[in-house]
Amino acid sequence: MSIESVLSAPALLIRNFEKNDLEAVTSLMRELNYPTTLNVMRERMENMSCNPLYCNMVAELDGTVVGMIMLRQVKSFVMTEPVTQITSVIVTSSCRRQGIGKRLIQAAETWARQQGSDLLFLTSGNREELAPAHAFYEHIGFEKAGYQFNKKL
Repeated sequence: MSIESVLSAPALLIRNFEKNDLEAVTSLMRELNYPTTLNVMRERMENMSCNPLYCNMVAELDGTVVGMIMLRQVKSFVMTEPVTQITSVIVTSSCRRQGIGKRLIQAAETWARQQGSDLLFLTSGNREELAPAHAFYEHIGFEKAGYQFNKKL
């Protein structure tokens, strides 16, 4: 590898969500077919930003937001210590398989530990198109455990 290629390598930054990331985050949510609007996302992000149990981070590649992760600390009677849930993790399709998702998960692990969590978890659907995401989660150390049951109210 030449020094020129090292100097021109894209710079990846994982940082906390900022208000000017709203359009990019909304676009990422839509890319995975989560129906949302800019106004809905603005309201959700504002509500989460003032709650210390939530953390929203983005992956920025050379100044462009290309990924995001949303976290929520959960306390329950079942677990003595809080656990951290990944509520969303998305990397834009053109930037997948470059280590960005892994870096987002590593940032989530750091935040979770800082909050006193010793468990990081996520839920995912069982649709066939999610198989690559499931393989990714297992590849980076997540273990498949149990089922999720839902009841519409």
